[in-house]
Amino acid sequence: RHIEAHSDVDEALAKMHDQNPSLLVDDELESKFSATYSNTHGFRFPSNGHVLYLQVGSEVKGPTCVFPSRSSGGDLLQSNEHHEKACATEGDNHQDSGDIKLVTVPAVSGRLLRFDGQDLHAVPRPHDLWMLPFVKGGAEYKPEEVWGRSVILFNVWPGEEDPPLNVSLDSNEGGEGEAHTNELCNAFSEWNEVNVVQNTQIEVPDTQESNQSVKVWLLGNERRRGYPMRTANLLSPAHGGRESLRKALSEKSLVTELLLRQQ
Repeated sequence: RHIEAHSDVDEALAKMHDQNPSLLVDDELESKFSATYSNTHGFRFPSNGHVLYLQVGSEVKGPTCVFPSRSSGGDLLQSNEHHEKACATEGDNHQDSGDIKLVTVPAVSGRLLRFDGQDLHAVPRPHDLWMLPFVKGGAEYKPEEVWGRSVILFNVWPGEEDPPLNVSLDSNEGGEGEAHTNELCNAFSEWNEVNVVQNTQIEVPDTQESNQSVKVWLLGNERRRGYPMRTANLLSPAHGGRESLRKALSEKSLVTELLLRQQ
């Protein structure tokens, strides 16, 4: 299914803030949750987000799209000077040149994606949704072996802080040191890290125009989006235009980094 662009947050704390903003003081939250609370955005973010891809159908084009160092739709549209100041204020060392970095990660069975917990991410469906004027008809889900996309989504939070509000911790049963005969995961030493390919290395027709719109759909209310509108309108990459983005989004395995641009 289509998942609009969002960052994962402490949902119960965010809901409390929306319902009773006067009860929560940013400075107190930042002091209590120094590793996870962003005074700039007004949310508490996990340390890292993860997507574990289980079963992926033969015709599925369901990439996870990550916007590194951007946490809201408003971040996508901020002036670069303002965004860099916000990053510096919160100790973010991400280099940012003014382009909007986007990393597309195709769904591959057995792949584990790990990203910064503050990063905006999405799963457009159809895969080229951000470039379509409208969408007709419903998505196909069956048969599972063709259209299924099964994943496990999970976040990690720092052990020195309380867990997300109203989320209880599981007991640590079967902890470190015990033998597990039913493990289905390969040893970490057998894992392979995937290289990220720059979109400038992808061949696209020379006729492609670069100043074409890319409409990123945003999840949540206005405070969550950081922007009044439901979509953030950007420009396609200077190299290859929409075609390079469409090609990255339709990849079966290749992880690609592209640079979208503000209008």
